[in-house]
Amino acid sequence: MFSVVRRHAASTAAVLFLAALVCTGCRSGPRADKDPTRVVLVSYDGLGADMAWSWIEEGLAADPEGLSAIARDGLAVGRVRMVDPTLTAVNMVAIATGRKPVNTGVVGSYFHRPGSPIDQVESAFDVPLGATPVWVAAHRAGRRTGVLVWAGCDNASDQRRADFGITWPETPLAPSALVELGPEQAEPTSDLPSEDGVPGLLWRLEIPTSGAQPDPFAWQVAAVDVTPDGRPRYDTLAVRARPADSWTFVGEREWFAVSGHARAVGEVDQRRYGAWCKALQLDRHRGLLRLYRGAAYRLQAYPEDFAARLDETVGFWPGPPDNSMLEAWWLDANQGIDLDTYLEQVERLDRYLDRMAAAVVKSESFRLLMAYHPTLDAYLHASLITDPRQWAYSPGRALAAREGLKRVARSIDRSVGDLWRALDPSRDVLAVVSDHGFVPLHDRVNVNRALADVGLVEVEREGSVARVAATSPMFAVPYGGVAHLYLNLRGRERSGVVELDQGAELLRRAARALADLEVEGRPVVERTLTRFEARAIGLDHPSSGDLIVFFMPGFEGGDGLGDEVVVPSRSYGQHGYLSHHDALCGVFFARGAAVSRTRIDELPVTDIAPAVTGWLGFAFPQGSGRKPR
Repeated sequence: MFSVVRRHAASTAAVLFLAALVCTGCRSGPRADKDPTRVVLVSYDGLGADMAWSWIEEGLAADPEGLSAIARDGLAVGRVRMVDPTLTAVNMVAIATGRKPVNTGVVGSYFHRPGSPIDQVESAFDVPLGATPVWVAAHRAGRRTGVLVWAGCDNASDQRRADFGITWPETPLAPSALVELGPEQAEPTSDLPSEDGVPGLLWRLEIPTSGAQPDPFAWQVAAVDVTPDGRPRYDTLAVRARPADSWTFVGEREWFAVSGHARAVGEVDQRRYGAWCKALQLDRHRGLLRLYRGAAYRLQAYPEDFAARLDETVGFWPGPPDNSMLEAWWLDANQGIDLDTYLEQVERLDRYLDRMAAAVVKSESFRLLMAYHPTLDAYLHASLITDPRQWAYSPGRALAAREGLKRVARSIDRSVGDLWRALDPSRDVLAVVSDHGFVPLHDRVNVNRALADVGLVEVEREGSVARVAATSPMFAVPYGGVAHLYLNLRGRERSGVVELDQGAELLRRAARALADLEVEGRPVVERTLTRFEARAIGLDHPSSGDLIVFFMPGFEGGDGLGDEVVVPSRSYGQHGYLSHHDALCGVFFARGAAVSRTRIDELPVTDIAPAVTGWLGFAFPQGSGRKPR
């Protein structure tokens, strides 16, 4: 069994292996028969190397064609060392471009761009990329590429668009909700037979759709007794979206979908939206119903003909697992949704993404297909409960969370196996990667509050709302295990107030203030770097903070402006810390045509893109990064 080793430089075997891949694309003349026709690259967000290898070694990854098989029969890297900070957007873009943040411009999940108001924040998922992503390089090399969700590929521009793909639906047509229904809100119904003298109850419900047409979306739920056994009780629910529709019958704890066509604000045509709902509890005697109504989403795909085919094949986007509802349940079992319900959402999304990939493999022409699974990342944020310092910790909850993680592991392992079974081993390559691992989280550090307490951030209030003032000398953008601190420099920032010769002293004061933060004698901050010092880790881009703060694992940056600097976190797993922590390393496995059985102890994440283009038969474009100004 392959074992993980501690960090060291890439081995000679690794260098020769990657050199051979790149040289594949340097050959002149026609492609050799042994070159693979297609590459499927799938990223499982949050799958740490140590976690993946433990699943394999402990037998949890039991699918005959899953993780154990790909590690046994193909390329297996012990650990992939991520770029800093170890955040999803940063490393998904590093995987796709083979470049560090200094080149890509993606320096965090959120950050401030010079020249804008000091409190204006950009999302990494919206900014232009400073380096060529592999979907653009492949297209230029004549390899048709599809992307089934990937950070940096959102169809917003030619650079951020593949030949076909789907994009992540950021905002639902309607958010999720818990609905409590009682007989006093219902009306009698004769549309449905109800046995044993139990009167049918009909609730007419509405889903608000934020100005879409129709708004609201109407649907109906009824509770009836369908079993003529002389025991009067409500034992079944009936659901329909429109009075003309047939009823769908479900039991307690069963899921059902509510779907229909709507035109959202800003859209020209109506699209199919849907929400997965579950009857969480049905009081069989009193007719009380507790219902989870999932968020309403649609599939967002391009171009239109591909979108139509895919929607017909796989249906509406099911939505991500509902983290806020699970986090509420961990603290109070009478709130939110329970762990089983959440895990069913995980499995639904994994199977949906697997069906989508299989449909594309079967019916679409491509040379490179990139896919993404967010479910493990979502679960670990909500449920990495291992530490007594965590707000929700108890031995029982920790046990439940561990058992839940096993179920997520089996879902991911099945996904790898299903993808392999959809491919042709004689001509295809399946590559499995991830963007980071995880560490347990217990406390949140409100960075701007800490800086305000020492006079470095100016806070203004409008009624009960506090915010950083436009005249603040400094502004912090925290996310995960890192925070970027920006000076409001005169001449650089719009309405800047800090003179250039004052900047160094302000940064020293900020670094001291944060370094002094402790919880029970434990420091909160691991390392602070000026932008110049961040050159050593490839993070010296103009969008990086003037000071970059990396927290100790267990602490995360927060943007609260209340009275407390350090508060308990309601999430329980995090990343974004310095990449030297082995727990934050990702994975790289591959199997298929032209992939020999190879073992490599460690690789940098930036080596993945050249490997992919090597399998595709062309050299990855070097020097493609836009130099920062």
